[in-house]
Amino acid sequence: MSSEKALILDFAKTEAMKSILPHPAILSSHGANWEGIHVEYHRQPPNESPEHSLQQHSIGMILSSAIGGVALNGKRYGSQPCQSGEMFIAAAGTDFQSYAVEEQEFMAIAFEPTDFDNTVAESTNSNLIEIIPHWKISDPLILGIGWALKTELESGGLNGTLYVDALKNALSLHVLHHYCAQKPKLQDFEGGLDPSKLQIVIDYINDYLNRDLHLGELANLVQMSPYYFTRLFKQSTGITPHQYVTKCRIDQAKLLLKQPEFSIAYISQQVGFHDQSHFSKTFGKIVGLTPKKYRDQF
Repeated sequence: MSSEKALILDFAKTEAMKSILPHPAILSSHGANWEGIHVEYHRQPPNESPEHSLQQHSIGMILSSAIGGVALNGKRYGSQPCQSGEMFIAAAGTDFQSYAVEEQEFMAIAFEPTDFDNTVAESTNSNLIEIIPHWKISDPLILGIGWALKTELESGGLNGTLYVDALKNALSLHVLHHYCAQKPKLQDFEGGLDPSKLQIVIDYINDYLNRDLHLGELANLVQMSPYYFTRLFKQSTGITPHQYVTKCRIDQAKLLLKQPEFSIAYISQQVGFHDQSHFSKTFGKIVGLTPKKYRDQF
């Protein structure tokens, strides 16, 4: 099939892969409040996909050993054993075709090009970013991030969007450094955030503790990329934005637990936990007591 006739798929759309795979995804981030990254977990029977390209940069992670192959931009990699943990990486617009002669379990991760470009916007010219296609590579860091994203989907998003954003940025930065034609030299900022900018972020976090906050949302408050914002925020506070928000939520919960008219379920929702069990587990890990035992002290 010629590249002019290749299907162009938008992975951000629900069931975008329906036209190239026999079965729908077992797990999907569609419907979750994730920004700039899309994840699906599949278990598919033997099949051959039509030639297609994605509007997003993509990573395919093989999770079960099987015999199969791919074609990237017309270059066909013959049928061969694919081991669990191996993967391919392709830029948005790469013509792609896959085939498997055995049942295969895999994850598909796609991230938006604009989001990828903005990861380290202060020091990178997006016009120079070119992801080079790779096939059958092993990368423990990407594999670990993939498993963490799958676990987050399985849990229903218990750790929240700040956690997912941190994984997404780590993944983008790793791809930028290891799988692009040019390796950007990142500017090194020291000294943390300006105190007035830090206060803007802290006030915003405390005003919206009950919301599922995004890293890009916090970075935009001080007009920085998520990568540099995270670095400077940690220099100022000693912890990551995700850890800081969790700390603020637990501090607010401790205050509310001193007021007996509020139920623990109500408090968990008020401080941004949408699952009481997760709230109790996190509270116990940080405070050393369950919410009930903490309340019983007063």
